[in-house]
Amino acid sequence: MSVYVDSAIHEMRGRRMCHMFSPDLAELHAMAARIGLKRQWFQNPLTMRVSWPHYDIDVASRTLALGFGAIACDRYQTVAMAAIIQGRPDKLRRIHALADPNSAFAPAAHVPAWLTEQGFRQAWGWDEAN
Repeated sequence: MSVYVDSAIHEMRGRRMCHMFSPDLAELHAMAARIGLKRQWFQNPLTMRVSWPHYDIDVASRTLALGFGAIACDRYQTVAMAAIIQGRPDKLRRIHALADPNSAFAPAAHVPAWLTEQGFRQAWGWDEAN
């Protein structure tokens, strides 16, 4: 497993923030500790009103995480990873619709191959969408 950081940089309380996440929570928490985040900053959907487990991190922490091996994701890769973490093949099917290389508009065409590179088999819904 790996730890991922998204490229969605948003202003929050005067700081530029994004998300750090992983399907493996132990690996996520280890990376968080390594870059100096407190465990209490973990966004847990079991105890909070958030849709998936992650840390909100600032740009400096994102740079540290990338230096320690985190993988940068674009918006489509992030949505696909969130769907995997949430166990939501329906979300993957929606990304699949945006990945159809036969379509004139296929902004997520790179995502199926990227997920395979990351070790996620096609069984997450890519084949069922056809």
